[in-house]
Amino acid sequence: MMRAADRIAAVVLAAGASSRMGRPKALLDFDGLTCVARVVDTCRQAGVSQVVLVTSPAGAEVRAQCAGSIEAINPQPERGMLSSLQTGLLKLPAGVSGFLIYPVDYPIVPPEEVRRLLAAFADQAGRIFIPSFDRRRGHPVLVEAELAGEFLALDPTSSARAVMAAHDAEITHVAAADDRVLMDMDTPEDYRRCLERSRR
Repeated sequence: MMRAADRIAAVVLAAGASSRMGRPKALLDFDGLTCVARVVDTCRQAGVSQVVLVTSPAGAEVRAQCAGSIEAINPQPERGMLSSLQTGLLKLPAGVSGFLIYPVDYPIVPPEEVRRLLAAFADQAGRIFIPSFDRRRGHPVLVEAELAGEFLALDPTSSARAVMAAHDAEITHVAAADDRVLMDMDTPEDYRRCLERSRR
């Protein structure tokens, strides 16, 4: 089974309030590169040139970090992450074969891990591809484009996990080289941990 891995878009979710962090996660500094710019750069280094950036109405500063991205503004980000994903999916470019669900909370995933997902998508059966390490699921997640409608059909108060559960038999776990695919960033302590790890 061969699919066009070069027609993947990324939906970068950066509309959250960052309440536990105390300041916008997307704008945190990683040695001269903001968190959101780092995520977008990772996508592009991996060969994903089309990036839909989902922000809040107050996210002008975040959008300014990512020139060339497709802008998608979630008018009610307080509804949760699914509402942001749905906002981004409505902006997917025509003709894509799949999309990455990429929360900005995962800023230190290396490009090679995204490339592993693209390679698995190109030559393996399955509709959802999830990086995993030590039997734990990480991010970003790569989804076949035909499933976008199922995410869009969910009530915004629901969770994207509903679609994952409905297609459990069609999930492929892609082994990651290390635990960076698991390292999300919700608190100042998480930020320090991710920043330290990124410098190794």
